[in-house]
Amino acid sequence: MTREVNVLAAYDRIAETWCRDRRERAERRFREKTLLDRLLAPLPAGGRILDVGCGCGVPIASYLADRGFRVTGLDGSPELLDLARRAVPDAAFVQGDMRTADPGGPFDALVAWDSVFHLPRSEHASLFARFHRWLRSGGRLFVSLGGSAGEFTSAMHGESFFYSGHDPAEALRLLEASGFAIEHWEVDDPSSRGHVAVLAVRRARG
Repeated sequence: MTREVNVLAAYDRIAETWCRDRRERAERRFREKTLLDRLLAPLPAGGRILDVGCGCGVPIASYLADRGFRVTGLDGSPELLDLARRAVPDAAFVQGDMRTADPGGPFDALVAWDSVFHLPRSEHASLFARFHRWLRSGGRLFVSLGGSAGEFTSAMHGESFFYSGHDPAEALRLLEASGFAIEHWEVDDPSSRGHVAVLAVRRARG
């Protein structure tokens, strides 16, 4: 679809600027770290983690790899992946669309930080089902989502980006319907249209 293709092309055009900004913001305040540490705490040493929408690999993929986890990053932007491979040489990276790619697995944990909301909300349920299939039974999920119902575009570094989300109650319902038990959720940024962070555990089907 055109909207999503444009998002990838836009990330390609601003890859170095976006990555530098992402790195600098994380150095000032790595706001995902508290929940990321909570995700990691029960995992086995050297466990496999999939980072969906890994971008340039900083700060999340690099943080995971530095702690000895085996990281696979998945992203649709070749320019961002080129930066990621340089930033996190010990990780494996796959270029592809999260709706159709095969990153391997099963994984012990999956992180999808600020990636799902670039897809139309009508596709979120099917994506959550893919996340479920990529995880082992009892595998852990850390995902961020838009915090309100609707679709919109917004500018970043001179490029337009598409965003889409459900209200939190509906997003949590869809995750549960896809086979996840919600462990924790919070509105971690109430500004603009909101931003929700969720920790969940994969239940066995049936």
